[in-house]
Amino acid sequence: METRILLRNTIRISGKFKIGLRYLVLLGISVVLFAPFVLSFLGTLKTNAEIIAWPPKIFPENWLWNNWADTWNTDLGRGGTFPRWLFNTSFLAIVTATLQVLFCAMGGYAFARLKFKGKNIIFTFMLSSMMLPGIVTLVPKYVFMAKIHLINTYWALILPGSVEAFGIFLLTQYFKSIPGELEEACKIDGASYLDIFRNVIIPLSKPALLTLFILKFQAMWNNFMEALLYLSKVSMWTLNVALMTFQQQYVSQRNLVLVGVMFNAFPVLILFFLFSKYYMEGVSFSGLKG
Repeated sequence: METRILLRNTIRISGKFKIGLRYLVLLGISVVLFAPFVLSFLGTLKTNAEIIAWPPKIFPENWLWNNWADTWNTDLGRGGTFPRWLFNTSFLAIVTATLQVLFCAMGGYAFARLKFKGKNIIFTFMLSSMMLPGIVTLVPKYVFMAKIHLINTYWALILPGSVEAFGIFLLTQYFKSIPGELEEACKIDGASYLDIFRNVIIPLSKPALLTLFILKFQAMWNNFMEALLYLSKVSMWTLNVALMTFQQQYVSQRNLVLVGVMFNAFPVLILFFLFSKYYMEGVSFSGLKG
């Protein structure tokens, strides 16, 4: 009897030790991953002398919150201000992500559920377009946008980003995982394809739709090359393009540059942490069926 009790206690202690070890490893990984971000944030509250000082100090002697206000009030002229750049980036990211979710959902539903001639050929051709590096189509897209007079307009980034093969593929795979019996029941009740798509498919696909929204939002938010190519007006710049010029003009003021970087990083991080549950679920389910 005593041997059994001792064995049970040993197993419990061993289990708790393994759990504790796992949490310790995860904590160590988290520190390594988040340390650069935390140090960058603390650098926004330091003086330039403290940032380049050796040995480095983790916390500033005086917390200079006014660095954030100074960066926010930066004006390069011709409408080049941080509020304007933040609006440009937010507007483009939200609009393109929303349009891509809408159009890719319609395309994904067609490939997953509808039957029409040439579906497999079209789907294969669409997937093959994902193999093309973006740099290959950069010049043709610029020439096309210039001919239709969309340079220095939001449309130059919105139209090409409103639908992509990856988004259609992601949602097609997710839609295939939804039981077909639900649609058959709706058809018996007289529902059309549009009714099924709107009232059945969309509500059941929130994880995949949010996943695509986050991915596209992040991609547009971090877009640099196309934004630099299409938007030459200072008032039309996105944050990534503006930060390049900002770093060149304020190269000696590293604390202000770090504040600008934080302005660029916070929105994506907040969006991811708010919807991380749906993001993980969407990624895990999108590849269940081929």
